[in-house]
Amino acid sequence: TFTTLINHSGFHFPFFPPPERHDFHHLKFHQSYGALGFLDYLHGTEAEFKKSESYRRNCWSFSLVPVKDLYPSDPKK
Repeated sequence: TFTTLINHSGFHFPFFPPPERHDFHHLKFHQSYGALGFLDYLHGTEAEFKKSESYRRNCWSFSLVPVKDLYPSDPKK
């Protein structure tokens, strides 16, 4: 479906759910059990996601400004 294409695109489209949690799910499939985060919340497996840069960028965007520009990488890391 269209939403699946958006989730797997890796792009952050305005007015659509953010892809960061889904991308993290593919990166850390032994810790991130789904795109919505409900199972991770239930089983306490979202700790690494909450520490990640992806978590900061996991927000709905209503702007054409790229999320990476809104939430730049932490220069200290």
